[in-house]
Amino acid sequence: MKKRFVSLLLAGVLTVSAIAMTGCGDSKDEKGGSSETFSWWIISADGDGTYYDEYEDNPGTQWLNAQYWDTENGGLGDKSNGTNIQFTFQTPIAGSETDNFNTMIATGEYPDIVDMSYYNGSIQSMVEDGIAMDITEYVEKYMPDYVAYLEANPEVKARATITDDKGKVHYYYLPLINDGPREGWEGFVYRRDWIVKYATPSEYVWDWDSEYVKENGHPAVTPLSKAQDQGNLEGWKKNTVTSFKAEPGDDPDNTYQDNVIFPSGTENPLTISDWEWMLEAFDKAIADLGYEDDADAYGISVAYGGYFQMGDLVSSFGGGNGYYYTDSDHQVSFDATSDNFKTYIECLAAWDDKGWLDSRFETRASDLFYMINQSGFNQGKVGMWEGMVWDCGVKIRTTCMDEGGQKDAYVMGCSMPMNDVYGTEDQQFSEPDCFYNETGGVTTGGVMITDKAADKDLAALFTFFNWCYTEEGARTLGSGLSKEQYESVELDPDLYKEYGFTDGMYYTREEDGKTVYCSNIPQDTTINGNAFSNGRLTARLALQGTAEGSTYKIDSGECEIYKKCRAEYDRYSCKGNVTNNITDMLSDEENSEINKVNTVLLDALNQKVPSLIKNGLSGWNDYVKEIGTYDTDSVCRIYQKYVDEIYK
Repeated sequence: MKKRFVSLLLAGVLTVSAIAMTGCGDSKDEKGGSSETFSWWIISADGDGTYYDEYEDNPGTQWLNAQYWDTENGGLGDKSNGTNIQFTFQTPIAGSETDNFNTMIATGEYPDIVDMSYYNGSIQSMVEDGIAMDITEYVEKYMPDYVAYLEANPEVKARATITDDKGKVHYYYLPLINDGPREGWEGFVYRRDWIVKYATPSEYVWDWDSEYVKENGHPAVTPLSKAQDQGNLEGWKKNTVTSFKAEPGDDPDNTYQDNVIFPSGTENPLTISDWEWMLEAFDKAIADLGYEDDADAYGISVAYGGYFQMGDLVSSFGGGNGYYYTDSDHQVSFDATSDNFKTYIECLAAWDDKGWLDSRFETRASDLFYMINQSGFNQGKVGMWEGMVWDCGVKIRTTCMDEGGQKDAYVMGCSMPMNDVYGTEDQQFSEPDCFYNETGGVTTGGVMITDKAADKDLAALFTFFNWCYTEEGARTLGSGLSKEQYESVELDPDLYKEYGFTDGMYYTREEDGKTVYCSNIPQDTTINGNAFSNGRLTARLALQGTAEGSTYKIDSGECEIYKKCRAEYDRYSCKGNVTNNITDMLSDEENSEINKVNTVLLDALNQKVPSLIKNGLSGWNDYVKEIGTYDTDSVCRIYQKYVDEIYK
């Protein structure tokens, strides 16, 4: 079996040098206690040559390598009752992670522990081929906290385990588990300063105090132009704001204020008509700045395929993602021929006709969907783009080409909008439900323990892993060392001392009956916080502080504009992306069947969808007929099997 698996990998592996493995085995630690060394492949070390070259020099790693693990009582011990574990690490060159992973697996030159972030196959096949260990007996014996967490969270357990045809539960890998929704980091951002300068306040705005809006969530007729045409302004009120102005303050990223009000009566864009109102203003800005003939200047960006299969803006039109989608009843369907997706195409075709859409979007295949035409938006030529939290604020002032942008440019983030313009009632006023921010769901990545570790002290290793799923372990790995932990070990090099973190990487305060963990990293610094913690060790609990009933919160020390952006990204919940971590649950045969369909399907979608956007919906029926020739039903049946298992 292993030869079959290896030969399949070798067929697709580029010529990449295999990483050198560190010799491992029993030894004595410097204090005379027993010690065991485990090698670990991680995807990035975060040192970048600035802080350190080897991950062993990470302060958190130095602390871990000084600890003893009490296998009898569980948790941290000391020299008298525990085993010391030494971790060594290998990392691939940035950009070569997939090739590096495939090469080391195919050649058999892999370490004891392997991060699975760049593996898209079945973990079960790795076990069947003798590469990954079936770790069930060790998890059940040495990881009581982990097992208890899974028992208390059945959805997580379904993703983290495999149940065989006899009903026995197997543990094949250890995932990164989010204990609550992750804060958003990507989504649309827009030029707020262009709204202040170029947008005309609408004559009426939604009246959120009216009984109709309170009951229905929106006026009787929208958008405003339609309400005025019909003479029905129920739920609207006269706008008292007649012009916009901004007050940046001395520290705009924390003190910026303005009086902008959108047609929806809110200070942030809420609807598609709000977005179209913005796009009209962006048109004026681009013309005023003389960028009308510049292909890198436009109102809004879209991914080169015309949409992104994880949803985002697509899900604003009744829900869905234009790919494999699960509805609120957990029923899986293929969404790229649905009426909701058709309405999305209708909207983008209208934007393209009005010149708001990037006219070259289908040519930007080399750009990540949240990093499209970076030179264009950094130079101040784009009104709205799918970017990141860190694009917000005054950042682009240093790169804007126009003098006004260098002085006043200000970027804000917004949630995905609700559609109030296109399609039928079925496509309108539904909350968006599919986002890339939550692609991984409650579990992401994780590690497998390979056969290389079979003869080592696995009792000590899994005692350590159990600690990783406790709040203490999760806090240490995710946030860095506390003051007490720092003072308990001698670091060399001592980055905490060098960078001023001798009080630890965080402190705590109490707020509303909850413990708040506050970062000691200054918000205006360029320090890479990941270099001071072990966040790259992805077999652990990831503390979010966002779950209902959580006893703690996290204050990362970000500036106000970042916090506001994240709040907008998190306005709605991701519920519909069916592929969230189901890949790890699939068999080789199921993966093969899915890939056979989806490889050619995606090629067809990437050709057909841009054409519909640029040429209109006259070709919709032919598109549906062609896409219908692909056997998406068989893929839906496979996904449905595992969705049922997760939500049983």
